[in-house]
Amino acid sequence: MSVGNASAPMTFAKFLWPELNALHEKYDIDGIASETPPFIMGQIKTTAFLWAVSSIIVSWSYQNEVPFRHAAPMSLKRATCTILDMPWHRKYIPKKSDVKKAIIKLNGEGLTTSHENDATLAATLMYGKVIPDKR
Repeated sequence: MSVGNASAPMTFAKFLWPELNALHEKYDIDGIASETPPFIMGQIKTTAFLWAVSSIIVSWSYQNEVPFRHAAPMSLKRATCTILDMPWHRKYIPKKSDVKKAIIKLNGEGLTTSHENDATLAATLMYGKVIPDKR
């Protein structure tokens, strides 16, 4: 689903809450995972919108007693390196195409958008056991 645009975040709240209710009714959601929203330099409206959308989802999950977990963007990048057997360096940050390769390796196929691949990686990292912890 589209989140709309950064100039109308509260309009999206009216859309998102009922949509989450419908998804929960259909699938009985066990948990929600997300990439922690980033701070995007020079894009204050977009950053605020991402945080507003996340807040709506966190509030919905709390009200419906559905666990919510989030992973820092850097955690997802490290997980990508782990899945693809790539060395981790802060100088080389895996790209969206690498995240898709990681999802393909885990699931046999990638998803339609980079956002879907990121969300799948977040859910797998936060709720699954298939990504070894190499701390």
